[in-house]
Amino acid sequence: MTMLFNYHTHSEYCDAKVSAAVLAEEAYRKGYKILGFSSHAPIPLASSWLMSWDELKPYAYTIRALQSTWADRGLKIFLGLEIDYIKNIVSPGDPVYQTIHPDFRLGSVHFLQGLSEDEFTVDEPADLFERHMSEAVKGDASIIWKQYYDSMMGLVEAGGFDILCHFDLVKKNNTKDRWFDETSPAYLDAAFAVVDRAAELNIVAEINTGGLARGSTDSPYPSISILKRMHETGLRLTIGDDAHSPEHLGNYRKDAVEAARAAGYSSLWYMDEKLTWKEIGLDEAIK
Repeated sequence: MTMLFNYHTHSEYCDAKVSAAVLAEEAYRKGYKILGFSSHAPIPLASSWLMSWDELKPYAYTIRALQSTWADRGLKIFLGLEIDYIKNIVSPGDPVYQTIHPDFRLGSVHFLQGLSEDEFTVDEPADLFERHMSEAVKGDASIIWKQYYDSMMGLVEAGGFDILCHFDLVKKNNTKDRWFDETSPAYLDAAFAVVDRAAELNIVAEINTGGLARGSTDSPYPSISILKRMHETGLRLTIGDDAHSPEHLGNYRKDAVEAARAAGYSSLWYMDEKLTWKEIGLDEAIK
């Protein structure tokens, strides 16, 4: 039995190109059984790609309405949030997000702290990232990935989320190892330390196809070396389309499944209608 599921879907309330209603229609057309919306949650910092606090309740109302609309048509819709972790500022488990009673939460790291006077994120546009590399860290990319994985460790320790997102997002602007060597022992030690701790805490991580869908990467997040470490530690995996437009839904699932298979996995995990984790064979997760 095929079970198509995805818990990483953005909407018009953050940085998606289309409405949640259009994305739900496309998911249904493509045979999805479960679609979780996870727009970028507001945080105590202003940013153009996050929801504002005033949008939080309207967002929840919109997704709950879609949930009702599709309930009898075979598509289960869940209300979620993608919530950033920034040390001493925000964490996915913060009680303020419970005001909309989300079904699930994604935990992620985007922001870098103390390096630039303006907003500095690991997945920002390439030209802006290049400027930050020159001005903020004087070309020393180790500052970037070390802080990123320190924050990922902080996120894992803080908890309060259901799925750990795009594990090595820091590679987004590192095509062909432009800024740093992703195979270096120091880099892998930093990444593997987070993997090992996530496995100890029985966390579920995603294979995220957002970079592939938007042409930013030539492989899913995380890279195969990290996926292999995840398999060795027994870390559970799910799939995240990281959809911002209809064509992002499902078009790269086979890449995610094959990456998991290459790393040694034979199954993935999904949350059912009761938000209970269930295991499924790799081939059952694709059409």
